[in-house]
Parts: sequence; structure tokens; C-alpha cells
Amino acid sequence: MENYTCCNAVLLLFFNRSDTTKRTLTQIAKVKPPRIYLACDGARSANEAKAIAKLRQEIINNINWNCLIYTRFLEVNLGCKHAVSSAISWFFSHEDQGIILEDDCLPTIGFFRFCDELLEYYADNQQIMMISGFSALGFCQATQKNLESSYYFSKYNHIWGWASWKRAWKHYALEQEDFTQEFTHFHFASAREKRSWKKIFASYYAGKIDTWDYPWTFSIWAANGLCIYPKYNMISNIGFNRDDATHTHGESKFACMATHEITFPLIHPNTIAPNRVIDKKNFTIVFDQGILARRIMRKIWKLIKSPKSQPHR
Repeated sequence: MENYTCCNAVLLLFFNRSDTTKRTLTQIAKVKPPRIYLACDGARSANEAKAIAKLRQEIINNINWNCLIYTRFLEVNLGCKHAVSSAISWFFSHEDQGIILEDDCLPTIGFFRFCDELLEYYADNQQIMMISGFSALGFCQATQKNLESSYYFSKYNHIWGWASWKRAWKHYALEQEDFTQEFTHFHFASAREKRSWKKIFASYYAGKIDTWDYPWTFSIWAANGLCIYPKYNMISNIGFNRDDATHTHGESKFACMATHEITFPLIHPNTIAPNRVIDKKNFTIVFDQGILARRIMRKIWKLIKSPKSQPHR
């Protein structure tokens, strides 16, 4: 697998983290994509501008294989929501399909072949809208073991290393006039799941969350789209527990998850339909904010009750 050459263009999204960006670029360099797109938001201060300018040049200098290089280096800071979404739109204005990596998403080599093969396999299937390299099935090993195919279909999207098509991204809408109208038609496994996502979308569309991926989720659901998840995780998020992180502050069970090289040839699922059993587990493991909040509160409560936290008398 070390000698694999990527067939599709790659979009690398980065900002000011030199170490993670260079590590991710090192993996990209191993597969030598024919075209690489570099997108970087504008600096927020004069001091940051110097560091970002230096990193931009270093990244270009480190692209040492024969390929076309396209850059979108912004002078004004747009923030995560607008900078990332507009960069993806820029990418798909030039490419019919491609692979997208953020600076803290470290892929395996097999991730690129996985994306290449499935981008071709489902190129004309309008229902398939995204291919993810991340998988949380390692937390459900019995389910993982019983999955006979190399991947499964899900209503959920995960953007730690993914691929898609221009035809799918055209459904992307950054804003909705009234998200509740379409939301009522979405399928949920439980009232809890429905309440959780309604709360998330309400917060996003009220302008309380600066991100681009929740409207991508909404857009996929509104188009009755499906996403592909691999049986084994192929992306390690190396951006957790850092002061310069945008959304991945603090500790997480998903930080630097173990990755696995997937086996080829791929075993395709027998039917194209969401795996509702795994989706239910996905919600509990990855997306259920209520569970996360309870875990945090339990940790806080343990600290409060700990003898070390009691005042000395």
C-alpha cells in the first residue's frame, strides 16, 4: 500500500498549525495526487499574519512531487463557517470529485485508495453524497466483526477526512429560512435523537455555532442522501487538547484513534440503504450531546467529592 498513487485531486484545509499541517501533508505526499488545492483563512492579527505567511510558503515548498498546485490564501479572516464552506465550493468549482482533508486529520494510505475506488464506483449514483474515512465502529467491536462488507451506508456524515462529488455539494445550503419544515420529514430512531438534532440545528441557524458541517448534514438529509463509512477507522484526529483548536478542545476518546489499513479488493454491501442498527449506535457514540454532558458532569462531581478537593481543616 505504501506505493499507491492517488487518482483524484486533494483539498488541504489549514490555518495556523504548522505541526499538524505538515504531518498531514507528509501522508498526502506519499500518494502523490495529480492536483492539490491549498486553502487557508486570513489571519486575525498582525503577529498571526507573519506565522501564517511563513506556513503557507513552507507547505508549498514541501510539495515535492510532480503535480498542479492551486492556492486560495485569504487576506481577511472569514472564520470556520465561511472560510471552509467557501473553500470546498472553490474546490468543486474546478473538480467533479475529490478528497478533502483538514490539517489535523491524519489519513492512512488506504484511505486514498478507498476514496478513489468509491468515487468512481458511485460517481453516477445521486443518492450517495459522501465517503468518510473515519469510523467509530471500533467502539462496537461485535458489530464491527459481524459486518461482512468493507463499508456501510449511513445517514450520518463525518468530515474527518472525506470525499465527495460536485453533484452532491450542489445541494449544500449554508442557511435555511425555516429548518423545521424539512426537519419534520427526517427519520430518527428515537425521540431523544430527534430532540438532540433539533436542538443542534436550532442553535446553528440562530447563529450560535460557527461551523460549516451541520448545514452539510442538514443538506444531505434534505436530499435523502447517504454517506459511506468504512468498517475500520482510517483517520486519526491529531488536533485535540490544544489551545489553538477551533472545536476539538480538551480530551476526547476520539483523539488520535488507532487507524487500520483496509483490505482490498473491497467487499460492497448487498443493498444501498442506511444501516439503521449501526446508525443508532453512531448517534450514541458520536453525536449524543446529552451523554457527553452527563459524562462531563460525572467527572466534575467526582472531582468535587474527591478527598483531594476538600479544604484542609
